[in-house]
Amino acid sequence: MKKIKVGIIGAGGIAQVAHIPSLKKIEGVEITAIADVNEEKLRYVGEKFEIKGLFTDWEKMLEADIEAVVICSPNALHAEQSIKAMEKGKDVLCEKPVCLTSEEAEKIFSVAEKTDRIFMAAFPRRFSGEAKVLKPMIEKGEFGEIYYIKAGYLRRRGIPGLGTWFTDKKLAGGGPMMDVGVHMLDFVIYLAGAPEPQIIFGTKYEKFNDKAVDGGWPPMETRKGDKATGKMEVEDLACGFVKLSTGATLFVEASWAGNSETGLKASLFGTKAGAQMPDPQDPKNPVRIFSESNGILMDIVPQLPQSDMYYEEVVHFIDCVRKRKRPITSKKEIMSVVKIIEGIYKSAETGSPVICNK
Repeated sequence: MKKIKVGIIGAGGIAQVAHIPSLKKIEGVEITAIADVNEEKLRYVGEKFEIKGLFTDWEKMLEADIEAVVICSPNALHAEQSIKAMEKGKDVLCEKPVCLTSEEAEKIFSVAEKTDRIFMAAFPRRFSGEAKVLKPMIEKGEFGEIYYIKAGYLRRRGIPGLGTWFTDKKLAGGGPMMDVGVHMLDFVIYLAGAPEPQIIFGTKYEKFNDKAVDGGWPPMETRKGDKATGKMEVEDLACGFVKLSTGATLFVEASWAGNSETGLKASLFGTKAGAQMPDPQDPKNPVRIFSESNGILMDIVPQLPQSDMYYEEVVHFIDCVRKRKRPITSKKEIMSVVKIIEGIYKSAETGSPVICNK
């Protein structure tokens, strides 16, 4: 088996907690290089995970002997780094959000096609137990027409990396909708078959900026050398109401801070069946399927398969690299997600709905 050599851009929390440990479990994969502008963190991660190639310049890392790149940098850098990596002949697994604008997304996929490189977005919920149960059912038509969708990710007090790039508008592009809402938005768009947005109305709030509290992510031990300013330049809550190309309606909400219920949630309303995922990580809140049989309403609580989402995501990426096959994240799905988030922020700024071009 040919060894796949991987380089990582960004040595922060998600790299240390998810991507590096997962990659190190895969036979025939070696992390040979990592890049980060924070030299203290770079040395710490290199020593902790026994990575020899350390670079403070990510472009120089792309010149190294590697086949694939995992991008774990601040959001605003994702597009440029993905494009340059593919132009250098590397396959790419890019952390969410893929980029900040639909124009950037188009460029990414254009370069992927031109260079014949693998480009995969890191959306681990596609490998969750609930996705494994629901996606085949929906594809077989067991839900009928999906006409109403709800998705959300709410935190009571969970602002990540307060004062670091997470709350820097220029580097992050936005707050919770860009950070955690994107997970649940991608999840439901994936399940629903990638409907495209037609009309988007969004709003956002900054009610906790003057009393923001760090939410503990990334873990403190992963923040070596980080210098926090304490500034909170992005929203603490955003939501959007979207009319989709299928005629369905989508409501999505995300918050880092608020006096509200918390957790992940999603609901699909179909003409034959529906599903509710109040918080799959909470055993007291299982996934439920609402259906009907012989005129009798039925609630089904499926037994979900066990899943290590981050590990399975990375395994899938490496398999795509080896076999030169298309990844689970398609251009149509990613474009829909990017356009919806872009539209929510634009609508929130202007106070008017965004009409998407076909």
